[in-house]
Parts: sequence; structure tokens; C-alpha cells
Amino acid sequence: MPLIAASLLVWLGWRQTWAVFGLMTLALVVGPALLFVRRSPEDMGLHPDGGQSSFHPNPSRAMRERARSSATRPVTDEAVWTRKEAARTLTFWLVVIIFGISSVGVTGLNLHVFAYVSDIGHSEVVAATVMSVIALMQLASPLLWGLLAERIDVRDATMIKFLLQAAGLSLATTTSHISLLYAGFLLYGIGLGGGMVLSEIMWVHYFGRLSLGRVRGLGILLTQVLAAGGPPFFGFLFDITHSYLLPFSIFAVLLLISAFLTRALRPPEKPPPAQ
Repeated sequence: MPLIAASLLVWLGWRQTWAVFGLMTLALVVGPALLFVRRSPEDMGLHPDGGQSSFHPNPSRAMRERARSSATRPVTDEAVWTRKEAARTLTFWLVVIIFGISSVGVTGLNLHVFAYVSDIGHSEVVAATVMSVIALMQLASPLLWGLLAERIDVRDATMIKFLLQAAGLSLATTTSHISLLYAGFLLYGIGLGGGMVLSEIMWVHYFGRLSLGRVRGLGILLTQVLAAGGPPFFGFLFDITHSYLLPFSIFAVLLLISAFLTRALRPPEKPPPAQ
């Protein structure tokens, strides 16, 4: 995308480039979303993963209604949570804190990692490729995390993710050797990719599909508040110490804390309805 943007700037100027990107957004994001995205499996005459399939290539309205009603029967035992009810549970706040800490790293560490690699004596090319390694691993690993979460408890998968990030970050910050630097940030990137999958599974695992939108929406709002503090947190500590060792070390410790907090997660108990 940077190469496309640079070429368009040369050929068309910045105003027309923005217009082209606006049209590309409509074509590549809004269009496919309207054409292909469905709200739930029941909209296509299907049941959620694990249920018996009733697939039909062209489900009728009656089929969709039957599938939708079957998903909301009492036998499913799925509670419907309000935002207020969810916010009163320990599970909600633990999930927010656990993934909020990792969001601090996404915004803070990823913003400062180029400066860190340059400060310890490596060239700009090495610093740029370190960022590419993190991004490539973040792109390549979600499928693996999804497969892992299907085979073990999602809490265990999340703990592994945080431990892997902490180990990679510790390796990368305790040496300036280029091979170990790459290895450390490769491990960190693999763990970082797990957040894209495991957080989604965690929300639906504890609060169900029927409440996912409202509960996850509130949770992500709070998580992003923590994420917004990442860049100034890393920058402030660097200004004080003139080194990234302290902020990176604190972040590694926070990742370890998040890893062990996942073991405290328990299914929340929905309060009885008000009389």
C-alpha cells in the first residue's frame, strides 16, 4: 500500500490520491461486506460450530426461521447479558485487563521498536526488517492459534500466547546480537498474532453469542483506552532513562502477569432477573 500511495502521489497529486483511496475503500471493504457478511449461521440455515448442520445451498425463509428459533430455545442454556450485568462480573474486567495489556504493546512497542533497534547500533534496514518480521508473524500465526484453541482450553492457549511474547521480548532486549534479536521479535510476533483470535474466542466463550455485540463492544472500548496509553508510556520512560530497557522490561513483566491472570478466569454467573 505505501508503494501504491507513493506512485499515485507522483501521478495524480495528493488530493486525487485521497479520492482514489476513498473509492478503493468502498470497493474493497464496503462492497464485499454487503455482499458476503452474514450476521449468524442461522441466517444461512446452519447451526453454530459443533451443532448438527442443516445446510442447504439456498435456504428458504422458513428454514432460516427454524434455525434461528432453535438457537434461542431454552435448551441451549445461553444467558443474555446486558452491558451493566457484564460489567459487574470479575470475568469481564479480567478479560479487559488481560487483553488491554497486550494492546499497550501493539501500540507502544510496535511504535518504538524501530528506534530501539537503531539505538542499540543496528542500521535502519535491520530496524525495518525487524518490524517486518513482527508483522509477518502476526499475519501468519492466527490460523495456528485458532487450531490450538480448538484442541485445548482457551485459557491455556492464551497463557501460552503471553508466555511466548514475554520470552521473545526478553530475548530481544537482553542482547544486541542480530540473530537473537530477530529470533526474539519473531517469537513476540507469533504471540502477538494470537491476540487477534483468542480475545474473540474468550468473549464468546464467557458471554455467549447472543450478548457478544454489546459486551464485546464495551470491552473493546475499555481495552482501547489502555492501548492509547502505550505510545506515551514507552516514550515517557525513555525520556527519563534515555533507554528502552525499562519500558520493555515492564511490558515483559506485565505479559507474565497477564499469562497467570488467565488462570483466574471462570464462567460468570448471571444475576437473577429483577422482580
